Amino acid sequence: MSDEKRQAEGHRFLEHTTDAYIEAWGPTLERAFARAADAFYETMLNFQRIEPIFEEHIQVDGHDKKELLYNWLEQLLLEFDIKTMVYVSYDITIASEQASFKLHGKVRGEKYDRGKHGAKTEVKGVTYHLMTIEESAKESKVRFVLDL
Repeated sequence: MSDEKRQAEGHRFLEHTTDAYIEAWGPTLERAFARAADAFYETMLNFQRIEPIFEEHIQVDGHDKKELLYNWLEQLLLEFDIKTMVYVSYDITIASEQASFKLHGKVRGEKYDRGKHGAKTEVKGVTYHLMTIEESAKESKVRFVLDL
């Protein structure tokens, strides 16, 4: 897909033999992380049916941006596994603080309901395999693999 025709934000699934290999992008790194979250949920369920009923705050940090992306997605997986929460709206701020990066996210969603949200594939974990982060003045792009 050419850059001229690509949407300003989005995600797509790339070819991978056994796991979900995902590319997400946006005009900023924060928006790319938000689209990565959409792809994460789309892997597991019908994320278009998630309603932004409850608001919560999520904070993660990492020594670099890859670890920050890993910890962001891992936290979403924990929220799902422990609290059965799924999210559809993300107001994210990423800041560099001393020798690390911090993500503060205001997320909106609801309790997972199999009847409403369906079930696709179980995500076992997030991996660093094939993880990349590319940033330019016009676009930020992240790629990552979810272990299924």
